Amino acid sequence: MEKKNLSNILEGKIFQIPDYQRGYAWEKQHWDDFIEDIDTLVDDRIISHYTGTIVIYQPNTKPTDTYGNKRLEVVDVVDGQQRLTTCTLYLSIIINKLIEIKHEEYKVELYNYLYSGSKTKLLLNNDTSNCYYDLITKGLINIEPYSIHQQRIVEAYEYLKEHIDSKYLSLGKEGESYLIDIFDAIIRKLNFSFYTIELESEIGMTFELMNSRGKDLSSLEKLKNYFMYWIYRNISDHEEKENFTAMINKTWKEVFINIAKCNGVEDQCLRIIWIYYVSYVPKNWNGYSGFKTDEVIPIRHFEKKNILETKKLLEKIIRGLSVVSLHYSQVLKPTEENCFHDEYKWLSKIRRGNIATFLPLLIATRIEYYNKKISMEEYVLMLICIEKFSYRVFIIEGKRSNTALTNFYKWSYELYHKKTKINNIFNSILEIINWYSNENDFRIWLNEGTDNWYEYYYRALKYTLFEYELFLLETEGKDVKPKLDWASITDSTIEHILPQTPEENSKWKKDWSNDDIKKYLHDISNLVLTNDNSHYKNFEFEKKKGKPGVGHCYSNSDIRQERKISEYNEWNVNSCNKRRKELVDWIIKRWGIYNNIDK
Repeated sequence: MEKKNLSNILEGKIFQIPDYQRGYAWEKQHWDDFIEDIDTLVDDRIISHYTGTIVIYQPNTKPTDTYGNKRLEVVDVVDGQQRLTTCTLYLSIIINKLIEIKHEEYKVELYNYLYSGSKTKLLLNNDTSNCYYDLITKGLINIEPYSIHQQRIVEAYEYLKEHIDSKYLSLGKEGESYLIDIFDAIIRKLNFSFYTIELESEIGMTFELMNSRGKDLSSLEKLKNYFMYWIYRNISDHEEKENFTAMINKTWKEVFINIAKCNGVEDQCLRIIWIYYVSYVPKNWNGYSGFKTDEVIPIRHFEKKNILETKKLLEKIIRGLSVVSLHYSQVLKPTEENCFHDEYKWLSKIRRGNIATFLPLLIATRIEYYNKKISMEEYVLMLICIEKFSYRVFIIEGKRSNTALTNFYKWSYELYHKKTKINNIFNSILEIINWYSNENDFRIWLNEGTDNWYEYYYRALKYTLFEYELFLLETEGKDVKPKLDWASITDSTIEHILPQTPEENSKWKKDWSNDDIKKYLHDISNLVLTNDNSHYKNFEFEKKKGKPGVGHCYSNSDIRQERKISEYNEWNVNSCNKRRKELVDWIIKRWGIYNNIDK
């Protein structure tokens, strides 16, 4: 291991971050620490500062590529990519600022440290390479960032640039000297421990030693390195060892890409694998560390599980991770393009609630359908069952997010390993809905009415009215897309037909007793979605109803349920009761559990 500064490191090599590594992940706290380290080198005139480790993989064959008029060695960065990326982003900002203020001699530093033509000294992985190139060459990107790694690298550039610009302005005449000093500090005073690995299978061993000294890696990265260490230590055949290593690298490339696409959580994906291959009991989950135990994947002591059993489990987990991450990405961030028939519709509904509880079962079901083990109808019925549970138990009853967690994890394990039939799971979900949200009580509650939908059941009100709008559009409308999307529903988009503050001399006060106002004001029968309730204020019903084609009124609304209110000649207790019956009948048909599952 050598001690090198950035100038020594970047000389004579092209650094590429392999796709099996995590993408750019630094955030504000990391940028602040980085800026503070650099500024300290300048302000306090410190000679050098140790800033971490850079580990590269360079096989004996030493591949090369052209860079300008030179041919440089190409190496993989297997540790230190976050700091190396941030350093070069910062350098690009500083060099371009110096060039902007007429220091033309710094143009050569762009070539030395950043890029030549379309080639960069640092090649980022997955979906960030082009984004990085645009930032260091032009200071902007031409597309909207669509993954979490792209978003972070753009945010990093903008944050670092804001610091340089504000510091330069605040220093006045000294700003130019500051830029020159900070450039020197980055390339010459930042020191790294630089280490080269020549065998790919040794990477895991190196990192397992580093992890014990507190390296800041994600759980997935640690698991990958542990697996590679296991292979290095326990597989003697060279070809088998290399094949296993290649399989791990291929899998982790796919996993990181899939998780980045949906802005997912690595530990969430890892836990699903744990449920499928180790234990579905929630209390047994101990994060990445759980995989390293002698009961799961022992690395030295094979008394509880022999080496052949361990190797088979290792291979199953590696292959399973790739498949699970694909379906995890498409469930967590569905699009109409990547979804099957009706899947997008129901996943979109489930995602509005607590989807984490259902993820293992959703993914197991999707894999079964993907592998043609269950029908499309069965897959959609599973989505409907889960949405029904979410509405009844989480949204209406307000139960905690871990309610029935063990049940859902157990069902996902059983379905994944084909230990139960999917129809058994349907019935079990309906039974557990009835346990937490008794059907008789639910129907009585709906039919008797409540005066607190708006005040105490706001989340349920929002969800119910939005779903009612979708239902009306599907059954009565010409356009299945709502004019009001889910994210835009707020207090201002929920209208009280009978206004909350009717004037004393209004018709409202003549037609409605105080007791009836109290009973119906916040009941679902008196509430309707609207584009903006400020248009209606506390107007009389006749004015709210209005006429088709004339201004903001119920009759002229783009909201289907609001337009239905215009079918009433007046709004009174009888009108509320009639609308209440329509809504209650629809809610029971949609989310009831006595009848067959309705689409």
